[in-house]
Amino acid sequence: MIDGTEIKLGDASFLCPPAPFACVRKYEDIFTGKSDASLNQMADILFSSLRRNYPELQQEVFEFQNLDIANFREAFRVCLSVNQPQETEPGEAAAGKS
Repeated sequence: MIDGTEIKLGDASFLCPPAPFACVRKYEDIFTGKSDASLNQMADILFSSLRRNYPELQQEVFEFQNLDIANFREAFRVCLSVNQPQETEPGEAAAGKS
């Protein structure tokens, strides 16, 4: 298991690790705070992160059984908080800053 933050979604608990770099690169504008995420992008980022610890997850099944309107935004908030850099290098902006 990759270290992260525990989150309860539906009747299951998941350990949400940082997003894989391929996901961060694909959604760079969201991770750097240059744009807001659509619902589809939020779902993809959350799923990509969780899939690192739960490779058997199927996105359609996960979204149907574990996500709902009541927990979706909180789940994405947790996912983004896991992805905040601990420190930034000179000349780099922290995620969410422009």
